[in-house]
Amino acid sequence: MHIAVTPDEMRYVPEEIETKIDVGQRACTSGMMIEIALRLGLEHLLETEKFQTYFQSIATSNYSFDQMFARSIRLESQFHILMETLEDGVVGVNERGEVFACNRHAEEITRTSADLVMGKPASQVFPYLPFSKCLQERERLPAKIIRLNGINVSAEVVPVMRQRACIGAFAILQRFNDVEARQSQLRNQLLHKGYRAKYGFEDVIGESDAIQKAKEVLRRMAVSESPILLIGETGTGKELFAHAVHRASRRRNGPFVAINVAAFPENLLESELFGYEEGAFTGAKKGGRLGLLEISHQGTLFLDEVEGMSPALQVKLLRVLQEREIMRVGGTSIIPIDVRIVAATNESLERKVAEGTFRRDLYYRLSTLPIVIPPLSERGDDLFLILEQFQKELGGSFRLTPQVRGFLKSYSWPGNIRELRNVVEYFLYTGHDPITMEDLPPTVFHRARRRRSGSCRRRRSSLLLMCSVLCWNSCIRPQRPDSPSAGSGCCSWRGMLCPHFPTGNPKHSGPDGRPGTGPGQQGAGRQPADAGGPAAIRNWSNLIFRSTNKTI
Repeated sequence: MHIAVTPDEMRYVPEEIETKIDVGQRACTSGMMIEIALRLGLEHLLETEKFQTYFQSIATSNYSFDQMFARSIRLESQFHILMETLEDGVVGVNERGEVFACNRHAEEITRTSADLVMGKPASQVFPYLPFSKCLQERERLPAKIIRLNGINVSAEVVPVMRQRACIGAFAILQRFNDVEARQSQLRNQLLHKGYRAKYGFEDVIGESDAIQKAKEVLRRMAVSESPILLIGETGTGKELFAHAVHRASRRRNGPFVAINVAAFPENLLESELFGYEEGAFTGAKKGGRLGLLEISHQGTLFLDEVEGMSPALQVKLLRVLQEREIMRVGGTSIIPIDVRIVAATNESLERKVAEGTFRRDLYYRLSTLPIVIPPLSERGDDLFLILEQFQKELGGSFRLTPQVRGFLKSYSWPGNIRELRNVVEYFLYTGHDPITMEDLPPTVFHRARRRRSGSCRRRRSSLLLMCSVLCWNSCIRPQRPDSPSAGSGCCSWRGMLCPHFPTGNPKHSGPDGRPGTGPGQQGAGRQPADAGGPAAIRNWSNLIFRSTNKTI
């Protein structure tokens, strides 16, 4: 201690005190103590525990002053608490431009110490903050991006007005990345929806080469930021792969939003994707609504059945991919977004482009990283691994006979994994164990039977057509007189393949023992001049195919 202040009581001041101040005889009230502290620039001592204890112990004759001082101390404490709880950096200056407040976040952003800048001109310690302009113009200066210590910082300066007089100003500092992160968090909280990816590559069941290759390629694609196009039949699990891509990407902590494009009419799809402002159309919600593109900011947007998008929306989506910005329906402001697009289709987009129903430029934008998801029929024994998993999920158990296992493995599975789940559920409700061929679902059994019968008819028709050609070559075609087989009428192919095959050779009898009267023969023992021509071939073919309920 170096200073002692006494009201004409020097005899009580210790000799070792260097500076002694005698203020004369006066009452030692709280007001006098405060005045002394202010004159000496030691106002911080007023908040110490020793002074507070002494202040409460002395008698006072100025009740109003004491109440105002207590209120001032209370407000200052509340101000300090408020400054420290804010997530933004705050720097305050008085009417002379001197710094009187600097919270902890401002110290971190500016990399300065509050103790070193207190009481100093802000133009010296914070030259990049326009306090002087704000105090002169007495107007709010909108936020601007400044580069500070290698990071982008949003700085906004607000004047403090009291009775038309500017008594100071505050600067609000925000890291740009922190602003974006808080906006994303607020979007999720606002909608109370869990836009999160539910599945990873570990949830994709299968050990076949086809599915392992698809998973390996998609893992490498996931680390990029380019759009991915998933191509596959219906029910192959394209959305599951989209979830897995998001969880394996750098955007895994961001939102994952999925939408089926073909399920929405054009006008409704536009408002779903881009959002709308209040009063944009009849029935619009008060305050407007965020679109899915905004919600998926810093995340992934999955567009299923993208081929169903209208040409007008294709143009708007193309702009989103090119410019990374959107405008809400009925709005006038541009909103920047950071979204990765994963699209899926079960049709040929190349054919759609050729037909003119899908934009060529959008196709090349979406198909930067295309990949084909293999159908279930090409995944071999993966079928039975997935079947066992469905049994666990549905809480049942059954065995398959070898005939059923062979049938299921050779079945084409047009509905892929979705159809397989239906079959498993059907098996559970049959109540049989093991499952036999009689327990197959009617739809699967009839579809397979139609496929087999169609294949048999095609094979039979091909066989009979071959028979007709060979018979024509050996029996009907005009032969040279000096040929060894001339006039023999030998038709070994006819007897081998079709013993009742009608022929135009009189040497052969028909089914009733009489000479044959096949096509191209006008009478017994006679052949027309065109027996070996195209008309004869057509007549023979028609006769054969009529026997199989086929006519050409």
